[in-house]
Amino acid sequence: MLSISYAFSVEILSDYLERLPDETVIAEGNVQAYYEKYYIEADYVKYHPKSREVYAEGNVYVKSLDGRMEAWAKVAFLNLKEDSGYFIDSHGRFEKFYLKAQRVDKDREVYTVQKGDITTCPPDKKEMTLCFSHAKVTEKYVFSYSNSLRLFSVPLAYLPLSVFPVGERRSGLLPPLLGSNTYNTFIYQQPVYWAISQDKDTTLTFDIRDKQASGFSLEYRQAISHKKDLQGAVSIYKEPTPPGKWWEGRDLTTFRENRYRLKFDLDLGDFQTGLDTISDPYLLQDVYLHTKEKTVPYLTSYVSYKKDADKFLFTFNARKFYDTTSSNNKQTLQRLPEIGIYYKDTPVFKDLYFNATLAYTNFYREEGPRASRIIFFPELSLPVNFLGRTFYSSFTFENGIYLPSNLSGTDKSFSTVHFVERLPLFFDRRWGKTDFKNVFEVVYSYRPKGYNNPRFDTLDNIDKENQIKFVLRNYTAYDGRLLLSWYLEGGYSFLGSFSYAPFQYLLSLPFAGQQLSTTFNKTVVNKNLMPIRSIVSLSPLPFLSLSSDTLYDPNSSRFLNNTSYLSLNLKNSNITLGYVASKDFFGNRLTDQTLLSANTLYKHMNINLGVVHDNRINKDLLRQMRLDYTGACWSVGVLLRDTYDGNRKKYIKEVFLAFNVFDLQRFTLPLKR
Repeated sequence: MLSISYAFSVEILSDYLERLPDETVIAEGNVQAYYEKYYIEADYVKYHPKSREVYAEGNVYVKSLDGRMEAWAKVAFLNLKEDSGYFIDSHGRFEKFYLKAQRVDKDREVYTVQKGDITTCPPDKKEMTLCFSHAKVTEKYVFSYSNSLRLFSVPLAYLPLSVFPVGERRSGLLPPLLGSNTYNTFIYQQPVYWAISQDKDTTLTFDIRDKQASGFSLEYRQAISHKKDLQGAVSIYKEPTPPGKWWEGRDLTTFRENRYRLKFDLDLGDFQTGLDTISDPYLLQDVYLHTKEKTVPYLTSYVSYKKDADKFLFTFNARKFYDTTSSNNKQTLQRLPEIGIYYKDTPVFKDLYFNATLAYTNFYREEGPRASRIIFFPELSLPVNFLGRTFYSSFTFENGIYLPSNLSGTDKSFSTVHFVERLPLFFDRRWGKTDFKNVFEVVYSYRPKGYNNPRFDTLDNIDKENQIKFVLRNYTAYDGRLLLSWYLEGGYSFLGSFSYAPFQYLLSLPFAGQQLSTTFNKTVVNKNLMPIRSIVSLSPLPFLSLSSDTLYDPNSSRFLNNTSYLSLNLKNSNITLGYVASKDFFGNRLTDQTLLSANTLYKHMNINLGVVHDNRINKDLLRQMRLDYTGACWSVGVLLRDTYDGNRKKYIKEVFLAFNVFDLQRFTLPLKR
């Protein structure tokens, strides 16, 4: 192997090397050449040092050392000085695109391609290609002309012009969505992505329907810093007049020809603010395609600020809810505003600690009970060691006043004390590879006096109390794998009665504001035994799991709430069966639903099925099937969905098709902070 090098960073190695009188270098046999950012292989290479021109033929391979470009060709010419040249009968890769062409001309970072095809599929799996008469490849985009889109060599469409983004976060078209439903024979959504800068981007989506409201939505995102950002969106739709069939059974006073949604969120750390409002309560149901977006019960506009100091925490919140489940928003309970100061736990002397909560809340609604509330809850807490056990005692002095209030027949203020004594007992055992961790806690609570005060949230739950509760927490693991976690709670009231508030068990539902839709109502139960709550998560086998959250009334031998899920996971498949039911203390059914979902992955196909059945009306509320096929550089998804509309007593049928060409979604990455 012979070699030669020059002062301007050119090095050539080959089996045969000759230097001509005019300093031209001829290299033959296993030629390898290095020049700054290029590496070249060929059977034959001619190099002119003065002009820095390289001519190569025979198994030519050229690669840029930055990894952006590599090409194979029959013949290649490069002007290293001008960073230009051409390739004959070439194929190769530029960024994430693979090109094949009769001729490729290079002018610095711009490539002009004649008669070829382009794809993002790997070379050994060219399932989808775009054949073109000529194309231009820049640092940011690929422009191709007179295109034929082919899948497995079968022509699908003719495109006069195609534009694809190159690299990361380039502006361009995102995969469209096609579909139809009961009210529209044609739905087309086309998102357009614009990468404004490294920390800003936006997406404009055109939404076209042949009968229902058509319009567009614009989303803007900006990263201010690592933990601060701004997001905004506006959606505008034009509704045809007179109203179509989709308005049957609705309150026609809510009809709007011009429909909109305005939404933005600004997060500056301690200060946060947001706006979310719509023109009418049916907009989400009509224009959104995903079940999660269609069924949001409350939209929230807010201003929030907190100041966390060493000794205290100051919070300010103003939240306005928009109820999408009602034809108007007049009875929706708002917190406008809520101001709180929390004085943190501070030792008074030895083991005695003091904290205090002072809060003002304006509970406002246009129609219905409303009031302004001021509460002051100072608290003393004392841990005491006795007979080797630690008792945790707390005395909370509960004081509140309601000014003004439109409620009659209620107490305008309250002042009492709430005593709580806790005794936790820890029991840990290990038998072989099995670990048992248990916490048993006895909680005694006492309040000498109760009030008939307005009820807006749990802080208004000021009732006479003399009860004891038992709480058990168990964690069982075998060989490091968790088999069982169990939470069990029960209690006994020495007063012969206790207050039961059903919504307290709804706080885990995946939406905010549910508990604010009405006043806080309680049920007084004249019994000693309090409801027993059990939360179980059981996984006896790696592929089998059971979770259950139940509330049982031992007095009437009746389940008040039951939410249970059984999941089976086998290789690439899983099946989940769920049951959700709830009753009030009088045995009236509030919820009774069965859920079934199944998912399986077979080769490149993903199949998902889902059914939600309401046992009270004996109807499927939701039936859904989704099929997704992923190819080498493309994918197609089909969604079939039936949704039961209780107001119109009919099913809304939907069919959607999403086709992702050349995996364009990969080129629109999240914005960088």
